[in-house]
Amino acid sequence: MASYPTPSAYQEAVQFPESAFLDETLQNATPRTNVLGLPQPISGAFAVVFPMTDAHNQRWAAKCFLTDVPDQQARYKAIAAHLAEHDLPALVTFDYQQPGIRVAGTAYPLLKMEWVEGTPLNTWVRTHRNDPEALQTLATAWADLLADLEAAQVAHGDLQHGNVLVVDTGSGPALRLVDYDTLYVPALDGRESPEVGHRNYQHPDRTERDFGPALDRFAGLVIYTAIQATRIRPALWERFDTGENLLFRDSDFYEPEQSPLVQVLGDTEAMAPLMAHLETACYQSPEQVPALAQVRDGTAEVSARSREELASTRRAERSTARTAPRTPWARLALPLLMAGLVLAIGLGGAVNVWVGFGLGAAVAVGWAAGATYHYRAHPIVRRQRRLQHEADRYTALIETMERELETLAEQKTEVKSSVEARRAERLAEVQDEALYDKLKHHFIGEVGAVDGVKHRDVVRLKANNIRTAYEAAPEALSEVRRIHDTTKARINMWRSSLVQNYADALPEKLSPAEERRLQRYIARRVERMETEAARVREKIRVYEAERRRTTARQEEQPSLSVQRYLTHLLYLTDLPKTDPGPPRPSTPSTNGQAPADTVPERPAPVSEGPWWRQGTA
Repeated sequence: MASYPTPSAYQEAVQFPESAFLDETLQNATPRTNVLGLPQPISGAFAVVFPMTDAHNQRWAAKCFLTDVPDQQARYKAIAAHLAEHDLPALVTFDYQQPGIRVAGTAYPLLKMEWVEGTPLNTWVRTHRNDPEALQTLATAWADLLADLEAAQVAHGDLQHGNVLVVDTGSGPALRLVDYDTLYVPALDGRESPEVGHRNYQHPDRTERDFGPALDRFAGLVIYTAIQATRIRPALWERFDTGENLLFRDSDFYEPEQSPLVQVLGDTEAMAPLMAHLETACYQSPEQVPALAQVRDGTAEVSARSREELASTRRAERSTARTAPRTPWARLALPLLMAGLVLAIGLGGAVNVWVGFGLGAAVAVGWAAGATYHYRAHPIVRRQRRLQHEADRYTALIETMERELETLAEQKTEVKSSVEARRAERLAEVQDEALYDKLKHHFIGEVGAVDGVKHRDVVRLKANNIRTAYEAAPEALSEVRRIHDTTKARINMWRSSLVQNYADALPEKLSPAEERRLQRYIARRVERMETEAARVREKIRVYEAERRRTTARQEEQPSLSVQRYLTHLLYLTDLPKTDPGPPRPSTPSTNGQAPADTVPERPAPVSEGPWWRQGTA
């Protein structure tokens, strides 16, 4: 996996848009800045976004990737081509640029997106949880959005609170979807999903192979149900909200009959029909989940008996370790191989040995290709590969965060060592201000008394807006035409003598107030970096915990080597006993507290000027 820049490295590059971006609009745009005057990033697990405002006051989101995603450019090209043929207001304009941004001389991809000024779905629902009319309007808008996506054969792939923004309009809430890394369009049919989505919204049995037009049905039903549940029983929000969900958590989907939330909603008369559909969906395969439109209009019928039969079957599959029956390929592999070899030997004896040898080689190669394909597609191998991919992804994220810590440590050292330079910079400005107060009272007419300076020279100085000794600086004087160089030298000597006369009146050090302000500024910058470092370390802790959980899942799952699979095809061994269901998720928290793996939010940006112009409070 290619190494990508850290958020801090991107932040440093975005300070200079004209050289960082290859897009002309972004080159002339201004990034939103934080308290330190640096570009303000919005960090995620796999990307960092910089809000930008262009010369026409239009806002854009410059999305910079933290990890390499295979086929990313081809995916976005296919997505853009399909969306151009359909009018989907919930999806925003984007432009995938490869390359798009330069960091330390190296070009990386960039996603330029239209900026959406909206509220994350869970925040909007929390704010309006006691407004049933607003929530019903939102639920209707959500159902309409899902219907529009299905009609256009589009699936987002990761519907969750962070990717759904609510924009308040005069006619009610409007929905916008962001983050299209997992988007499905027909041109991508047959590929795997780059990710499997947020675990608190996705089907418990979803894998990367579940990638099609029905991909959003389960998550869409979960969100619709959560909105309606909040509308009918708003008190549930305080009990089941974690900040990373919309009432439901992954464990509610794994065994709904044991979920306190599902039990409460199932006993609520107004929610019972909808909960019956959601419980059934938890035990169906992801592609069998009905569309939300079918659930709402009653065409997706479900009975308690069918739900219980599905639940019983899936519980047995998830809890019983068993030897999987042979697949059609596993039953036919050996007979096909033997038949092919017998035919090759027969042709070799009857026709020509080389014909037989060639046919035998073709049979062996074809059989090996078929065995390789079915081995990689086997559920045991696929699950191990998925878990290994997940573990590798967390490893890459940890490495990215560790590089971020190193960058922050370097910046912290640089800030601490810059005290003298900043003090000297400010002292030079204070001295210049004091010198201005002295020299502004010496008008340029005084230079006429200097030998060799004529009246016409004074007139030309005034014509060039040089009216005081302060303004007669050597840099300004060099721009004045039709004054001899010797005369300019005499004027410079006159000004220098005045500066020398006032040298003792200029401050030699900063005032105590300025010094305190400087120290406060340095301390504040260091504190901000330490806060950000703590946030990064917390991310590392969360990613390490997730990697350990993933590794534990790998160890719990059976493994299947190529050798054992081949001997299985030859009827010499059986496959390992397997639990075909997903690993049991963690127990949900119902006390309203955020889960332990919640990462603290980045501090909100604050606009300020240079340290010496900040308040003294």
